[in-house]
Amino acid sequence: MKVKNYVWKLGLVLFFSGSLNAQEYKIQVQNSKDGKLTLKQFPGDLPIEGYSGNEIIITSDYSSKPPERAKGLKAVYAEGTDNTGIAVSVEKNGNEITLKSLLPIYKRAKYKIKVPENFRIKIESECGNSGEVEISDIKNEVEVKNCHDIKLKNVSGPLVLSTISGDVTIVFSELSKDKPISLASISGDIDITLPSKSGIDLEMGTVSGAFYSDFDLYSTDKKLKQVGGSKIKTQLNGGGVAFKITNISGNIYLRKS
Repeated sequence: MKVKNYVWKLGLVLFFSGSLNAQEYKIQVQNSKDGKLTLKQFPGDLPIEGYSGNEIIITSDYSSKPPERAKGLKAVYAEGTDNTGIAVSVEKNGNEITLKSLLPIYKRAKYKIKVPENFRIKIESECGNSGEVEISDIKNEVEVKNCHDIKLKNVSGPLVLSTISGDVTIVFSELSKDKPISLASISGDIDITLPSKSGIDLEMGTVSGAFYSDFDLYSTDKKLKQVGGSKIKTQLNGGGVAFKITNISGNIYLRKS
């Protein structure tokens, strides 16, 4: 019984200490289709969640206690000015917001972002400082340039995604008809789940991987297969959204939801 009580109390201490260390910064916006959030150079893994509110909420475990000699001074970063208190620079132009992490490559902090679900999302990350990007519940365009895994859930597109060394995993809630979709990976699998009645003009190409699907695929491209790779052009459910998937060293999986 004493052991159980100790474990329970220890869990509470860890939970509340983690809660106390977390910091939030909020930005008031309109939850509309003209909103755009651009994220630059965030370190490590970056989870982003859409919701029905009117604020961008940044949560971070970042903390930096300045030395005594810095009393009355503020930290200076090479990449910009920290106007949030969590080593992030915010620029606001109407309903377009740019967030840039100011941390140097040798420092780490965890960030989590909630964003109005109708916003467009754009993420730019350098390879040396980035991690996995995970986005859920966004009803507008998502553009990600990354070097590691990209995971999207409950999205509708349009999408422009590329990664150098990571898997791309997407689960669509529905498919937007506004703009084409482009997915690319150099080294990693691409795994896509679509509603079974999605109408798309599909083009898939891979150099050293293979295609797997439970859709009834047939090729409309009568040309011979490329040497060292393969390519498929086809239509699903009569065609519709231009949907292009390119991979170099990895498989492509296309699934029905």
